[in-house]
Amino acid sequence: MSGVVAIFRRDGGAPDHLEACAMLAAAPYRGPDGVQIRFLGEVVLGHARMVVTPEDQLDLQPLVSPRTGCAISADLRLDNRRELLDMLSVLTPTAISDAELVLLAYEEWGLEAFPRLLGDFAVVIWDPRERRLLCARDTSGRRELYYRVDGSVFYAASEIQQLLQAPRVPVLPNEEKIRTFLLPSSVLSSEKQEAATYYQDVWSVEAGCVLVVTPSEVRRERYWELGGVREIRYRREEEYAEHLWEVFSRCVGDRLRSVGPVGVLLSGGLDSSSIACTAQTLYTAGRVQGGGIATFSTVYDDLECDERPLIEAIQKMYGIDAHYVPPGGYAGRLQPQPMGFQVAPNMGMSEGWDLIMGTVTSAGVRLLLTGDIADACIAGSPLVFDSLIRHGKVGDLLLYLRTYRRTHSDPWRRILLLYCLAPLLPMSLQRRIILGHLRRSAPKSPERLLPDWMPQALRVELGTRQIEAMFESERRRHFSSPARQEEYDLLYPPPLEVHPVPWSVQVAQPYADRRLHEYLLRVPPEVKYRPHPETDEFYAGSKRLLRGAMRGILPETIRTRTSKTHFASAFERELELNWHHYKAVFGPGGTPRIAERGYVVQERFWQRLQAMRAGERGPDFLYVMYIIGLETWLRALELPRPQLVTVPPPWQDRAMLGAGPR
Repeated sequence: MSGVVAIFRRDGGAPDHLEACAMLAAAPYRGPDGVQIRFLGEVVLGHARMVVTPEDQLDLQPLVSPRTGCAISADLRLDNRRELLDMLSVLTPTAISDAELVLLAYEEWGLEAFPRLLGDFAVVIWDPRERRLLCARDTSGRRELYYRVDGSVFYAASEIQQLLQAPRVPVLPNEEKIRTFLLPSSVLSSEKQEAATYYQDVWSVEAGCVLVVTPSEVRRERYWELGGVREIRYRREEEYAEHLWEVFSRCVGDRLRSVGPVGVLLSGGLDSSSIACTAQTLYTAGRVQGGGIATFSTVYDDLECDERPLIEAIQKMYGIDAHYVPPGGYAGRLQPQPMGFQVAPNMGMSEGWDLIMGTVTSAGVRLLLTGDIADACIAGSPLVFDSLIRHGKVGDLLLYLRTYRRTHSDPWRRILLLYCLAPLLPMSLQRRIILGHLRRSAPKSPERLLPDWMPQALRVELGTRQIEAMFESERRRHFSSPARQEEYDLLYPPPLEVHPVPWSVQVAQPYADRRLHEYLLRVPPEVKYRPHPETDEFYAGSKRLLRGAMRGILPETIRTRTSKTHFASAFERELELNWHHYKAVFGPGGTPRIAERGYVVQERFWQRLQAMRAGERGPDFLYVMYIIGLETWLRALELPRPQLVTVPPPWQDRAMLGAGPR
């Protein structure tokens, strides 16, 4: 996790070096190993250095090519170094940094270099021959890169607050983005990456895209998207699991390159446990260099969501160095007096995250693997009926249909028409059938999709937008298979991930690897999900392929678990311990910003919080957590400069700084 900044005076003038210095200083945790600035005429590039991989030790960015004058500043990890070195026509030593390898690739292939890169990256390249600045991100958007345009000056940086350092730059909320944030599809599923951010006139370079900036234009070019996939069919189901192990172990192994200790953020679930056990297996087999992993886990000793016994099973099986971290005071989701810049509304319990990251840092770990986005990647879907019909599996078809009917309210007509018959037709005809069904079945009162503690006008607006989004999603259908389309929609655009500031820790996510996505979308849908013989719970039959691949690697108590841990009890504890803040902000006499801006009806929302405190969880549970995070974010916008654009200190340091009530 290094840092990147760039300023391009498109009118040919000289950039302000003080602005570049201020941008780098706004994210000091990205440069524990130093910062450097290069002035290149009308462009200035800056780099904050954090050494994680062995190749990072060879690096001193920004780099300038002696052959072409092209320059690069990048935050990256390449996973196909050997392939790139073999493809380059120039004789290249193997002992070069990832950034230098990308620069050589660009000099040889131009914009065609980016589709050839495999790994996580945010890259800025200045090409003086073309007078153009290029900003590119990897296909899953794992490294951040933002930009803004101020007249003739273009700015790019790794984090949003770096772009807001100049006092003349207004810091305003993007109301359109907030409304997108409140759509049911954003709340009930993973929030998606997109160009817009929560700040007006600040944009994100989209995943799989390169931004081409010239004196006359700023244009986006998509260099990669997941195309059509050809289904694979093996004779034995075990072969799918064996193939998954080959792919998954590469995805994990490529992320274990480190000059120091490696950590895994571990729960007792299948996702992070599979990463931890795979990593330790690779170390033991000598397939990767290093002394093994350390794990870091939040534990809830007296709550139903505590997973310590499952984590201890992994510790016993592999002898790993396990760190158990309590959640502290469950604080940080609601902050009546925020201490600094907030990148987005839904940042969760800041205190718990800071306690984990503080423990990670104290252990000397700079690289932390997590199981993020696994649910979008490997869960599978119950909508596999068309695949079973195509392959004549009548017995299985009846099993899947009966299970689906028991667990869903869809009538038989809908199931047979949309999920059995329509996928067998040409896709153009399938779209017409589904769009027609959506028109007939769309709720006449779209506000019913939203909680009743929102104002009626907002509920109608958001409900209508959600229905329109459903139509647009169907028009963009990529696959006739409902299961494959569902899996694709979960993966792309990629789920939004924000770096955990203010810590010098690189987070890596093996489940975000496009090699894994491409393989899983080729697997027959019925191989990834099968109804469990003892329970109808979806989790029990999901992730079937991963369960098979992890046989003998995961403890059986984890591999065969049939229910998912739910963390509602942790939020109830959070609510109870911090109730005085909730009452002061949302109760009678409070002035919640979410009410002032028309996102909630204060009295109704306060009643809902009281009901949740009494144990009534309800279907709007996630909405409540999201809206509380929005309250904190809106309050942060009221801070005076420079606090408004300064990342706050870790939670555990705030009391010493006179943070006031938490």
